[in-house]
Amino acid sequence: MNLVLLLIGLVLGSSGGLWLAIQARASLADAAHTASEREAYHHERFARLTERQAEREVALRERLARAEAASMSGDRMLDSFRSVSQEALAAQSAQLVQLAEAKYGALSQSTDVVLAGHGKAVEDGLHALGLRLSQLERERVESTSAMRAVVDELTAANRATQAEAAKLAAALRDNRVRGAWGEVQLRRVLELAGLGRHADFVEQQSFDGSRARPDVVVPLANGRCVVIDAKAPLDRFLEAVNCVDPAEQKRLMAEHAKAVAGHVNALAQRDYIAKVPGAVDMVLMFLPGDPYLAAALDADPTLFESSAAKGVHLVTPSSLVPVLRGIAVGWREHRAEQAAAEIQQLGIELHERIAVFAEHFATVGSHLDRTVAAFNRSVGSLDARVVSTARKLSEHGAGSSRDVADAVEVATVSRPIRMLELVADVSDPTCERVTYG
Repeated sequence: MNLVLLLIGLVLGSSGGLWLAIQARASLADAAHTASEREAYHHERFARLTERQAEREVALRERLARAEAASMSGDRMLDSFRSVSQEALAAQSAQLVQLAEAKYGALSQSTDVVLAGHGKAVEDGLHALGLRLSQLERERVESTSAMRAVVDELTAANRATQAEAAKLAAALRDNRVRGAWGEVQLRRVLELAGLGRHADFVEQQSFDGSRARPDVVVPLANGRCVVIDAKAPLDRFLEAVNCVDPAEQKRLMAEHAKAVAGHVNALAQRDYIAKVPGAVDMVLMFLPGDPYLAAALDADPTLFESSAAKGVHLVTPSSLVPVLRGIAVGWREHRAEQAAAEIQQLGIELHERIAVFAEHFATVGSHLDRTVAAFNRSVGSLDARVVSTARKLSEHGAGSSRDVADAVEVATVSRPIRMLELVADVSDPTCERVTYG
């Protein structure tokens, strides 16, 4: 009996579980995001439930068979239970099918509504996306055309630059052209530093008694001068720049350093320091760009020190400009001191001339005083001797119709001149000397 109740409970439990599964499937279907996923999910769920129901029926039949084998005395009860269970299973299966069909129909209707609403939104979104894609395609075509034009221009400019660079490299391989180009670059650096041609530096000056003819001589304010050479060798450097093989490029850079060192030795042998009057104890070897010196020093790090030991200093525009600016400032201060000295000398001369003029003017004043004194004495003599006699003649009827006026003495005397010290005595140690810079 307990076995029968157990079997009935299993059947009812399986039916209740199947019902709950259908309810859960319906709830999950209502909560799905998209209609296609919901439909697929419920189809799969329904198939699994049907499969489980079939499995449970098979298990129940197996249990019934085992029960029949274990207890032959319960054949009638088992037959009755089998009949009841089969009827219950059939009824439950029919109800399950009906319920599933009803739920599936409602789900299909809701799915169609959802698909219709989402389909409209998807259609509108696809239409807007198509318009945006068309606009982006037009913009891409326009930007591609503009970019192609820019690339063509850059390509043409690059080719022109390469052609000009090739021409320049070919020209610089000529010693005369390279020397002229170096002299032009050096002249620009000198002018940039504030030095004037012919006034502050001299080019290609020859010196009597020797064949020394440096490229540039820069006089200093103290009477000395600086010699600058502008004929640095650049052949190997230009070949290395155009070389694509790293090993060959390294070899050419080493040759460039050797060429620079060789030119340093040539400058040292020319002995500009002894042949150029007033030259300082060094010669500046000008390289027209920092890369030329950097490449040489990279290949031979001792080149700078060895050149300086021979009295030749390697310079580039970036290092030469500060030196020349210092020379230009020294010249300005020297000229300011010269102008101040000239002004001082002119002041001394002016003071002396004013003093001489004041002496002459004082002499004129003293002469005026003597003239006034003589005039006053003449007035006294006129009153005492001439005017009194004329009046007596008039009293005796021998005078004219005009009266004799009284002569008036001059009481004003000349004012003495005060000598003003307009310029201090330069020999006075307390005199402060002002310089202008």
